[in-house]
Amino acid sequence: MKTLKYLLLLLTLATPAALLAQDNPPPAGAQGQMAHHMPSVDDQVDHLSSKLNLTDDQKAKIKPILQDQQDQMSQLMSNPPSSREETRAKMRDIHQKSSAKIRALLTDDQKAQFDKMQAERHGHMGHGGDQGAPPPQQE
Repeated sequence: MKTLKYLLLLLTLATPAALLAQDNPPPAGAQGQMAHHMPSVDDQVDHLSSKLNLTDDQKAKIKPILQDQQDQMSQLMSNPPSSREETRAKMRDIHQKSSAKIRALLTDDQKAQFDKMQAERHGHMGHGGDQGAPPPQQE
């Protein structure tokens, strides 16, 4: 179970929420609880909005995408597949689909910034997460 929680923590860092967590580190002593704490969808939207200068229309369209991603991740963790690799692959797939949907709503300038944010996040992740994932599609 600890391994599953560790995997959840690593994969949580693969979401846009990880960017928020990097900007706002948890209080001292909270590291053990991070697997249980995920930023709210509203916090994720606010963070993306501040980084990408989203319009109100974009925020309204991105929020349900992030909510769906969070719901799918929670459901996956409630009923995890038999192997860590399968869990990781499913989480990566959920994240990639959500990122693609978000990216489709962005302007060209925002897409460039979003791609940069994802590249930086992958660099911060080190040895885990989406290293095997293909780079975002350029349009």
